[in-house]
Amino acid sequence: MQTILIVDDEPAFLDILEMILRRAGYTVLSASDGAQALQIVASRPVDLVLIDDMLPHISGGEVCQIIKDEPTLAHIPVILFSAGARVRDQQFIRRIGADGTLLKPFRPDEVIHLVQSFVGAPV
Repeated sequence: MQTILIVDDEPAFLDILEMILRRAGYTVLSASDGAQALQIVASRPVDLVLIDDMLPHISGGEVCQIIKDEPTLAHIPVILFSAGARVRDQQFIRRIGADGTLLKPFRPDEVIHLVQSFVGAPV
């Protein structure tokens, strides 16, 4: 079963994303900040990271760039989401190596479709 790491500092939004992906059949891990996310991807197999760009201390964009710069982790797809403008900036997205983006607010089916495009349907 595919494991998705969700990273968001808003507990209610994190809960909603967890529910959407669990109901779709994925195994879900969650983190509330970038440092915690980096610890998880370094210590457990993760098939995809879905991360908010606007996180305290270390942004989702920075976390993405760290993952993509680490040869043992670079294969993990990273989807950056936000209500902010940076997810619309294609130059920024290319620079950090994000594999996809989602603009907040988004519908549950958008999340599932994008996740499936990278890791397939749950098995």
